[in-house]
Amino acid sequence: MKKALSLILCLVLVLSMSATVFAEDTTHTLTINNPVEGHNYEAYQIFSGTLETVAGTDKQVLTNIEWGVAIVGEGYDHSAALLADIQAAATAAEAGAPLKKLLGVTDAATLAEAMADNVTTDSESLDALAAIFAKHVESGRNTGNCTYTKNITTGEDGKEVDKSYYTISGLTPGYYLVKDQDNSLSGEYDSYTKFILRVIKDETVAPKSSVPSVEKTVNDTLDGTYTEHEDFDINDTVYYKWVGKLPSNLKDYETYYYKFFDTMPTGIEFIQFEQVYLEGHDGNVVHSFYNAADENPTWPAGLNAANDGKNLSLEFVDLHELYPSVLPTQKIVVKYSARVTRDALIADPMTNKVYVEFSNNPNDDGEGTYPPPTGKTPEDPAHAFTFQINVDKYDADNKEKKLEGAEFVLYYERTENDQIVKYYAQVITEEMIAAGTVINGTAVDANDLGVVYGWTTDETQASVLDTDANGSINIKGLDSGIYYLKETKAPAGYNLMETPVKIEIIPKYNENGDEVSVTVSYKVDDIAQDSNTVGVRNSSGSTLPVTGGIGTTIFYILGSVLFIGAAVLLIARKRMTVEA
Repeated sequence: MKKALSLILCLVLVLSMSATVFAEDTTHTLTINNPVEGHNYEAYQIFSGTLETVAGTDKQVLTNIEWGVAIVGEGYDHSAALLADIQAAATAAEAGAPLKKLLGVTDAATLAEAMADNVTTDSESLDALAAIFAKHVESGRNTGNCTYTKNITTGEDGKEVDKSYYTISGLTPGYYLVKDQDNSLSGEYDSYTKFILRVIKDETVAPKSSVPSVEKTVNDTLDGTYTEHEDFDINDTVYYKWVGKLPSNLKDYETYYYKFFDTMPTGIEFIQFEQVYLEGHDGNVVHSFYNAADENPTWPAGLNAANDGKNLSLEFVDLHELYPSVLPTQKIVVKYSARVTRDALIADPMTNKVYVEFSNNPNDDGEGTYPPPTGKTPEDPAHAFTFQINVDKYDADNKEKKLEGAEFVLYYERTENDQIVKYYAQVITEEMIAAGTVINGTAVDANDLGVVYGWTTDETQASVLDTDANGSINIKGLDSGIYYLKETKAPAGYNLMETPVKIEIIPKYNENGDEVSVTVSYKVDDIAQDSNTVGVRNSSGSTLPVTGGIGTTIFYILGSVLFIGAAVLLIARKRMTVEA
């Protein structure tokens, strides 16, 4: 249940001494509008009374107030302990004015009257009283039968609307503590409820309960804009963010337990927690619990971080104790860093999910077992992607003729300080595999061939990528964007390419609920390709002049120059003869 529902709670006593009243003997039904199946609501009568109608009116009053069967009955009497706890709450330093008005109450009638006069509907004081009553009702002395009715209707927009509900029937007039059966919601994405209600007629209410939620997103920078999916180079740092929302009835809990769980997928390696803080409704940081950028970062007592390289968790033992001013409208934000490893999946989502275990029983006094009763949120995922380029080197005149021995470097460009800077790929080669080169603490193997493990601005440090007998190069672990493939050595007998090949990786993400897939398209020199294989042609070199080639052109030019020179010399000689 995503949102808290307001409870229509009535604690009004009408004590009429002069008007004639008529007693009624009937039972009533309480309807609880809640579409979440699996509850077992119990109604405990805490005050009983006589329901009477004032003569000449339709006004009904409850008179002759006594303890209900959940407080006093054959073989048990919890009234003295209940009154003692109410007196202790009324005298506590943090007690509000309504609770202080309950000082001195000695029996059911005076307590009910004091509550009706001073404790307002849906107040913290009423919640505190409900918690006290919950501790003192006799187990098993709940009244009525709880049943669930599935009710699916069609809304005005034609969509299905779940209006399922619970009913508790057979309630005689009185005041009732309504609550979930103990231990009935353990581990569920739901929370227990408790409230006090006057029943003098059929009533319809909403449960006073709320559950938190969690969202996970990913980004390539710590403080950038986080989304459900992002793409990376292998060895890039990945930043994940959890945003945990709190229940609207957070203040109903004496203590509040909240624990995140996450698991690293294949291809993603956890580095460290970066930031843990409380965020206000305006997006500002209300309170920082932990920041790895601090000079001496330390974890506060009661905030426990754990990871084994694969599984990680962050536990708030008691959020109220860690930050007493926490509000239901605030959010817990956690950011952590990870690394894309050589095991990264190519063009498939590397998905990891977060969920939260949370206190879900406001009736628990926080003095029982650790951890307290908890529910569990649904998992929420984030997805990381990386891509691949395949190079196909072939003869310009015969595409089936593959060219071995061409050498390339791969780079991308980035503008820094108004200058274009080239970043050259460092790729795992066969020579590195043969040498057992260690990268990030692990020796490379045959599965790592072609994986990009770093980038350098020094071209001399770039990896030389040479085509094999099939004219192929495979480059794995690339972010989306534009790259350039520069030929540094042509195959024997072929011309060196004059300009680099421009390659663009263009992902299109397909979202279906929590599932995300990707369709990747490629452009080569701005021309769309039908696969992830980049075709690169080489033309044969020339060693002798051929017809129509540059050699014959030179002879034509040279012959013309000699002819013109001879003509000029002949004319000059004739002029000299005439003048003589």
